[in-house]
Amino acid sequence: MVDVNKASTGIEKHLRGRVMATKVFVILSSGDREVALEVGLIYPFNALTKKWMDEVKVIIFGPSEKIAAYDSEVQAKLKELMGAGIEVMACKWCADRMNITDKLEAAGIKVVYVGSIISGLLKDGWASLTF
Repeated sequence: MVDVNKASTGIEKHLRGRVMATKVFVILSSGDREVALEVGLIYPFNALTKKWMDEVKVIIFGPSEKIAAYDSEVQAKLKELMGAGIEVMACKWCADRMNITDKLEAAGIKVVYVGSIISGLLKDGWASLTF
């Protein structure tokens, strides 16, 4: 049996002196709506509203842009995130290729080229999660 107290002490020793991220961006790339609704859009909402993280962004990237454009339940969850103060954006290059830029913008989603944004966030020390 694992001694939880010793395990956590070992982790704490391992992490001592390291600066941990306080900001996270989530890349939602899966075209599976269950992934979006069960984890990809739940974690960022909880991370901000429960103050697990100081700042949270969501980047809708690739196949997930289709569900963001056409699925009303996913759109409602995205509006909830935006209402909580989470910046939500989608990849313009992908959206243009899929001819859904207008639908995403109509849903209130900012559509921008995200490559340099992702690179900048990583360089600035943001943690990233991909669903």
